[in-house]
Amino acid sequence: MTPSRRTRAVAMIPVRVGSQRLPGKALLRDSGKELFLHTCERARAARNVDLVLVATDDATVEAIAQRAGFQVARTSPACRTGSERCAEAARELQCEAVLDIQGDWPEVAPDDLAALIDQLLLGGAVCNTLAAPLRDDAALQNPNVVKVVRGGNGKALYFSRAPVPYVQHGTWQRLRHIGVYGFRRDVLLAVPELPSSGLAEAESLEQLRFLENDIAMHVLDAHDDPWGIETRADYDAFLRRLRS
Repeated sequence: MTPSRRTRAVAMIPVRVGSQRLPGKALLRDSGKELFLHTCERARAARNVDLVLVATDDATVEAIAQRAGFQVARTSPACRTGSERCAEAARELQCEAVLDIQGDWPEVAPDDLAALIDQLLLGGAVCNTLAAPLRDDAALQNPNVVKVVRGGNGKALYFSRAPVPYVQHGTWQRLRHIGVYGFRRDVLLAVPELPSSGLAEAESLEQLRFLENDIAMHVLDAHDDPWGIETRADYDAFLRRLRS
């Protein structure tokens, strides 16, 4: 698991098998390979990722990842969130930037991942993420589609499962959040100890804990149109896109 001295950026895919909405989601393989491996391959294709690491507490996931040629960090089942799992794995690494790519985002674009790393390595951000335009009204109303409000400085103001912002007058380009977080390593290591006012728990959105603790999150525009997999319908739609 130890990277070489030249390792600057690590892409981590935190994977847990337990999923309330879609049991065993990470191990679904109707596409011919497990869902999380699609995400791993996207990370490996990013031009400036030096190491792709699967962070998991599951022996089956570990075996599958290793057979596919990916390194694995075994983490505690007590990790509450993907970023906490990544933080535990990052303690054993010497690097500058870490991407936390949720394993149920199999279509995230390698170029968008590279853009996050570039901003971190150049000192333009300590934490960042991705967003895409949200034009579909059904998706706007869907609590499984997370919305983000971005300020004029390019930083996140708020994330919500509700359709924000409420537009009373005029028009507003709404954005949906894409499940990738970039961190400077020292910022990621501090995440498990961050206090919460309960807002993150209320919305079930871990990124709100970052904002509550004054960690500025830059929101970059995604240049592709990836979707997260929350339900069987989401997975079936992914399969259709993959086969077309």
